[in-house]
Amino acid sequence: MNKLLAATLLFALTHSAFAGDPPKHRFIYNSDGGNMFIYKEPPMSPEDVYSYVDEVVGTSVTSFFVSPNYGQPLLFPSEVTGMIGYNATEEQEEKIQEIGPEKESSMERAILNLRGLVSQGQDPFGVILDRAKDKGLETFISFRLNEIHNVQEPESLLLTDFWREHPDWRVGEEGDEVGELYQEIIGPRVHPIVASWFWGALNFAIPEVREYALAQLQECAERYPQADGIEIDFQRFPIYFKQGEEKEHIGTMTDWLREVRKMIDEVSKERDRPLLLSARILAKPEQNLGIGLDPETWAKEGLLDFMVVSHYLRNDYTLPIDEFRKIVPEGYPLYASIEVEPTREKFLEIARPLWEKHPDGIYLFNFFTSREGGKEPPFDLLNQLGYAETLPSATD
Repeated sequence: MNKLLAATLLFALTHSAFAGDPPKHRFIYNSDGGNMFIYKEPPMSPEDVYSYVDEVVGTSVTSFFVSPNYGQPLLFPSEVTGMIGYNATEEQEEKIQEIGPEKESSMERAILNLRGLVSQGQDPFGVILDRAKDKGLETFISFRLNEIHNVQEPESLLLTDFWREHPDWRVGEEGDEVGELYQEIIGPRVHPIVASWFWGALNFAIPEVREYALAQLQECAERYPQADGIEIDFQRFPIYFKQGEEKEHIGTMTDWLREVRKMIDEVSKERDRPLLLSARILAKPEQNLGIGLDPETWAKEGLLDFMVVSHYLRNDYTLPIDEFRKIVPEGYPLYASIEVEPTREKFLEIARPLWEKHPDGIYLFNFFTSREGGKEPPFDLLNQLGYAETLPSATD
């Protein structure tokens, strides 16, 4: 049996299990959602959106994770947060309306495309989930818990009114530097502007912030019954408390996650179908604890159905899945993320030792972003990375 046929059989077996308990093996493709609306001329049709799902269909990918956050606003007319563009000023609205067919990909184009789909009676985010589900993929809403893109620009459309109206509910003030732990988490390869955003993160020590986050998750859970699960993305962005106060709030975040789990279970009961809950966490156990996250307790209490161990936008070393195995219950599902890389060879170079750590599957983050430089992603890798058995050897 050749490698591709073996992978295809494994793919079929895992997909047949989606109606019951979730399969342990997953090959997860994560999309930020917003990228699907920036390249095509308005008005987009649902068929235009489908293409961004269909490009991974028929590969070894089992699970399609998609983020509803376009910055802090969402990709649908949220009653909690608002759809991106909802708080545009008159001047910003003029700029949105000026977008023409010759305009390059932009946030303004995305806003027009989202509005166009809504005016057609479509739910833009629901269109994505429906297509993935129709194509036999497991579907997860990947919610970025503390989005801080562009906080240095107070009028940016990537920011919500909630964020603007509560400067005292942030972890710091503009100009604050990040400490050694956060520098280690971000790493040397990430653009320095990222560290300059961290001050603007919402402070989860504030009860109203936790209530706001829970309300957004609940809206997603209740609005999209076609979703198989919700992922809380703690890596976007990995700061939740004031620097120096993280460890005293480990219990705070765990208590909040218990509330999320309770909500998820209630929604599952109402729809008479399990809604899974997962999280994308930091690369090392000690990094998680250092910023106020406690994956060990979360796993032991069953607050999460599985976790994805991830670097922050790079792959500096092989993720220590074995270290996480020591702190979670035996058999607990752990997946390993590969962040975006410039070449197909680099992806393979990272995947080989990673599979030797025996994760329960691979997760691809930002795989599609080569398009920002005008280069198509190496989609042929989607039939190689998802299983240790289908990886070409270093000598192939």
